[in-house]
Amino acid sequence: MKIRKNLAARTLGIGAAVAACLMLTSGVAEAGSFGPKAMVDVNGVKRGTAQFIANGDQLIVCDTRADGFAPKVSVYYANTDTLVWRVTANLGKGWCVKSSKNLGERTRYDFWATGLNQRLYVGTAG
Repeated sequence: MKIRKNLAARTLGIGAAVAACLMLTSGVAEAGSFGPKAMVDVNGVKRGTAQFIANGDQLIVCDTRADGFAPKVSVYYANTDTLVWRVTANLGKGWCVKSSKNLGERTRYDFWATGLNQRLYVGTAG
């Protein structure tokens, strides 16, 4: 009985150590990534897409309709009105605009589809 308890304790200890190592070594740089996410108006019409890639802090905004509306994503510090970054896909249907900005890894941000009043993501950038 004593041998089984020791074996079980060692197994649990090794499992916990492995899990901790995996958490430390697996990068968190992708934690804040999202998309591509549809940007839709109040009628459910898709106006564009937005994608954020945490590794390199890249924001990609694409126009999906020939309707004169330029999809725009605004990034704010979370729970504030302080604008950090804005990217507009203003090249027409089928075109994307890619932009990079160095965002704080532990800072929380709100990503909004401007003009559509749609929250795309809230969380850290990394």
